[in-house]
Formats: sequence, C-alpha cells, structure tokens
Amino acid sequence: MKKLILILFVALSFNIEAQYITNYAKNVKQTEIDGIYYYLPRNVIKLDFTIEEKQDIKGKFVNYTKEMLNTDNYIKENKVCYRITNVNINILTEADPNMAFYISPDDKVKESPKFDIALNDDGILKSIGLEDINSDYQYNNQFEKELDTDKKINEYYYIPLVEEDDDDVEEEENVKTKLTDKEVAMSVIEEIKKIRLAYFDLISGYQEIDYGSTMNYMIEELKTMENEYLSMFLGKSQTNVTTKTFYIIPEEGKNTVSIGRFSDIEGFNSKGGELIKINFVESSLSSVINKLSKDEIENVTYSNKIFYRNPADVTMQVSIGEKIISENRVKISQLGNVVLIPMNKMRLVFDTNTGQLLSIINE
Repeated sequence: MKKLILILFVALSFNIEAQYITNYAKNVKQTEIDGIYYYLPRNVIKLDFTIEEKQDIKGKFVNYTKEMLNTDNYIKENKVCYRITNVNINILTEADPNMAFYISPDDKVKESPKFDIALNDDGILKSIGLEDINSDYQYNNQFEKELDTDKKINEYYYIPLVEEDDDDVEEEENVKTKLTDKEVAMSVIEEIKKIRLAYFDLISGYQEIDYGSTMNYMIEELKTMENEYLSMFLGKSQTNVTTKTFYIIPEEGKNTVSIGRFSDIEGFNSKGGELIKINFVESSLSSVINKLSKDEIENVTYSNKIFYRNPADVTMQVSIGEKIISENRVKISQLGNVVLIPMNKMRLVFDTNTGQLLSIINE
C-alpha cells in the first residue's frame, strides 16, 4: 500500500514539472526533431487604387471646326489626365518570419507529453490542448472608399451646322486631283446634313412607313453615325480604368509610410505630384501591458509558457497631400505586444489573424 501511494506521488510530481520548453526558433539546433515550429501572425495592408485615365483626342479637322460648325466648344489639343476615383483596403495576414518559435517536450520528463497543437496552413498558432479547432476568426478587414470627385460621362455634343445654300454637286467617279483636307472636311459636313435629314424624316413620319420596333434602333444608329462624323471636328474623349496595388507591412516605430507620388498629369510615380502616405495613430490598451524586450523574446528559454500577440488598435489614415481620403480603425498585430501565457493543463484558442488569445479552458 505504501509503495502504491509512493508511485502515485511520483506520478503527480511529474505532472507539475515542466513538460514543454519554448525557444526562439533561431536558437534551436538543427538536430532537434521532437518539437514543433510555430509562427505568430503579422498583418499586411493591401491598397488598391482605382485610377481613371482620360484622353482628350482632337479631331482630324480641328482647324476647320470654328469655321464650319461655328462653335468654340471642342478639343483643341491632345492631352491626358489622371484621377483616383476609389481606394480599396484589405488587411491580410501572413506568418511573421521574425516571430518563429520552437516548442518541444522537456527532456527531463521521462514520459513525453501528448502534443495537441493546431496550426493553420501558414504555420500560425491556432490552439493548444484541443485536437480539432477552427479558430480562423473572420472580422471586417476590408475598407473601400469612393472618392468624391466629379464624374463626367463621355458624350458628343449636338451642335447645329451652319446653314448653307444647297447646291447640286456632281461627283466624278475618277477624281484626277487629290482632295484637300478642307474639301474632305466639307464632304463630311454634307454627310452630317444627310444624316440629320434622315433623322428628321424618321421622327416626323415623313416616310409613312411603320418601322415598328426597329424605329429606335434606326434612330440610335443615325445618332452614332452623326457623333462619329462630329468627332472629326469636335474631337473625342476616351476613358481607361486601371488598378494600382501596393502592399505595406507596418513596422513598430514607423507611424508614417510613404507610398509614392501622384499627379493628374503623370499619374503614379510622378516626381512632382502629391505625396500619398499612410499614417498610423495608435490608441489601444496594449500600451499598458508590460512588454517583453527583444532579449527576453530571443534569448530566454521558457518552461510551460507560450508566446502570443496582443495586437494594437490603430487609426489608419490614407492621405494624398494634406487631404485624408480614407480613415479606418484596424488591428495590426506587429504594432502591439508579444506576451507569454502558461500552457500547462490549459486549453488555449488564438485568433490566427491577430495572434490574440480568444479563450482559456482549464482542464
């Protein structure tokens, strides 16, 4: 009986001894094979800028527009301008290569403890002491801001033509002399007149034919033809929409990150444009939590303890020049603190997006 009591006492004494050892991954010998590597997460900011590129293209007969159309409302020179119409922000998560740890059984314990450690696909810690847990907690980490800018729809303006005397012009099948630009421009004007006359006949019922449902189609086709001819004088604008993407990894001590410069003449990568930057304003409880030093993280071995993250809540501002175009409250893991928690006889669940401890269950 005394021997049985002694055996039970010894068994209990092993349970209160250190069962797990946690080290910074770079300090682990390559010969170590009994442990598991795990990472803490870090956040990456993905910014997608929607850029509208508008090209103004002058007409082929721009030199005759004032004379033949009697208007000053036309494109006089080719030019390109850019503007940012939208910024979409996503907070992504990846394994932090600077926060890799190695957890292994204590060599002093005769019977190796059971490993119930769950990691996600990136090796980020999910849980301790649970065989199967889905702790990939999803929170709203996407922010989209449509900029308040004037949006113009490309269109061709209807400008009445100058009335001229209708002279019968006989066309020769074989033109011996090449037409001048002005003569070609005048022939285009005549075509526009014919289109307008056909349009008038359709809407006035002069044709006395019931075109039925094809009437609208014919009218639209005439308008399209007229606009194409008018663009030879007035010019036209065309718009292309592209997306410029940036990936930013926030770092401790860097409250402002510059992305690049943008101008309405050159777009991104402009040397003389306005500076686009992200500003982080921290306002969280992480500042009142005792912070582990770099030496305590990288050079100390811990028994029955494991590292996790206490993320920082920050206000993230995206600005162009002095104008703030987007402002959101977000959690950034690496701007917070790395802390320790006892892991013996506990079931722990972690948020793989932020590294934060979600729940503790005592066995």
